[in-house]
Amino acid sequence: MSSILAFDIGGTQIKYGLVWPDGRVSHVQTVPTPAAQGGPFVLDHVCALAAPLVREATPIGIAFSTLGLVAPETGTILGAAEAIPDYPGCSPKIVLERAFGLRVTVENDVNCVALAEGWTGAGQGCAHFIALTVGTGIGGGIVINNSLYRGARAAAGEWGYMRIDGKVWERHASTAALIRAIEAATGEGDWRGERIMATYDAGDAVVCAVIAQWRHLLATGIANLIYAFNPQRVIVGGGISARGARFRQELSQSIDDVLEEDFRGTTEICLASAGNHAGMIGAARNWWLSSSPA
Repeated sequence: MSSILAFDIGGTQIKYGLVWPDGRVSHVQTVPTPAAQGGPFVLDHVCALAAPLVREATPIGIAFSTLGLVAPETGTILGAAEAIPDYPGCSPKIVLERAFGLRVTVENDVNCVALAEGWTGAGQGCAHFIALTVGTGIGGGIVINNSLYRGARAAAGEWGYMRIDGKVWERHASTAALIRAIEAATGEGDWRGERIMATYDAGDAVVCAVIAQWRHLLATGIANLIYAFNPQRVIVGGGISARGARFRQELSQSIDDVLEEDFRGTTEICLASAGNHAGMIGAARNWWLSSSPA
């Protein structure tokens, strides 16, 4: 079997390794992203990381998952990549193809997560689903008729910018927003996921009230997406999903509470299950799908 060399470029970390046709991942490495030195330097750094694996493992191609909006045909970063200065306008596809003579595909990171969920995760066997990541912001990918939907400018799924009750959704319903809200309500700092949930489970009135309000806003946004896309499944990922079945059950109930009656129970709420390497897995999946005859 032949592997794909896959990269997952984030604002703080670069993950890379080999992905095999069965979705297995090997030779995984994680290094800091030299973001402050700018997009061209980051891509030169990626080439230096890639060279030993290209030489030793002889992959048949290179697949790239990255923050930012991406023009899939040219692999050019279009925008929304503020974490890496001078990254918009760069083309990882051109840089890597020139360096190694291999075919390269480039896709947005949350779109890659959606592809991974459809291949090895919670979207398997599902023709219509949306995948959300809830973290610093809220983004996601859309799969319609088994195909990734990118939109006219490759910006579909940027629903974190939706306004609900006059509020930008991700500024109030992301995990980062939850932490800010609890810090404001308690007057204390140093709140992180484990502490928040332990305090919630202990029945702290202030924390429980903040979480209830936050979950209602998260559920309202997801309900709007259910109205818009009528998906078979909504797959929710991000750090908060590590809470597991209880989080899924509470979120499902909150979504049902705000949905119109005819829509209740029509969409399954699932937690992401493709794992920590979903970006690389989805990038490789995109490479193989792009290689298939039309």
